[in-house]
Amino acid sequence: MFPSLENLDVNLIIKLNFDDITKFFFFNEYIKGYLNEDEDLMPFINKVKEKSMLARKFRLKKAKQLRKREQEIINRFGLNQKEIENIFDLIEDDRNGGE
Repeated sequence: MFPSLENLDVNLIIKLNFDDITKFFFFNEYIKGYLNEDEDLMPFINKVKEKSMLARKFRLKKAKQLRKREQEIINRFGLNQKEIENIFDLIEDDRNGGE
């Protein structure tokens, strides 16, 4: 039997109050961590995705391969996310005639 959403909400509020964290702050930080692919949060997100009935095995395997390849490239060239974005911006500018 699954816990009701009401029970989950009550338990969440109790735990957040105990930890002296507001619900807004908790979800705001969680979402930022997810969007920024926080290295501490991503193992949990990966566990959730693996449990999800919506995540197909092929998609998970492909995503893991792409992340591994991405990390290999980052390690190989020593580039951070902002530098990679700048490279793509330069390529796009070059394709548009340097506009």
